[in-house]
Amino acid sequence: MIEFDQKRMDKELLRLRKKLGRVERDMDGAKSKEMLKSHKEIGKIYVKQAKSNIKNYHEDTVVKKKGKEYPIVRGQLKKSLGIWRPNSRRTGVVVGPRANAPMRKKVRPQADGWFAHFVEERPKKFGPPDPDTLAKRKRPPQNRGVFNRTKQQVVGKMRNKQLDLYRKTLKKAIR
Repeated sequence: MIEFDQKRMDKELLRLRKKLGRVERDMDGAKSKEMLKSHKEIGKIYVKQAKSNIKNYHEDTVVKKKGKEYPIVRGQLKKSLGIWRPNSRRTGVVVGPRANAPMRKKVRPQADGWFAHFVEERPKKFGPPDPDTLAKRKRPPQNRGVFNRTKQQVVGKMRNKQLDLYRKTLKKAIR
């Protein structure tokens, strides 16, 4: 495990963000593309770790809702992980499972992660899990909390990478 001084890194990141914010206002399109490229590179760290943490379900599943059937294929959650820009005017990116429903992304059906919130934590409207049901299960819910665990694992690595890339981008922007 990599140890790092959280306060020092936060101060350094804040200082660099302020400088980059000023530079970004004055940047042309090419420099803005460099920032976007660095943000995507940082996001790839999370995606790679999350894909290695997610275990495929042992069989295909079908969710029935309001008379319709929605198939969930083995490995679909891994395939749904990705990086995208929520706002085309900014250089920020979002990392996680892509889904067609809330974000109107064009994701193919075999990689649609619309069910990721079920995997991460049990929906509150269902109430606490029934102990009898848990006892009958052949396998425990192995991917429960996988996104939070991944975030805890990679936050230090991502911050280090972010600092390095921001320094490089700032040097290029100042030229």
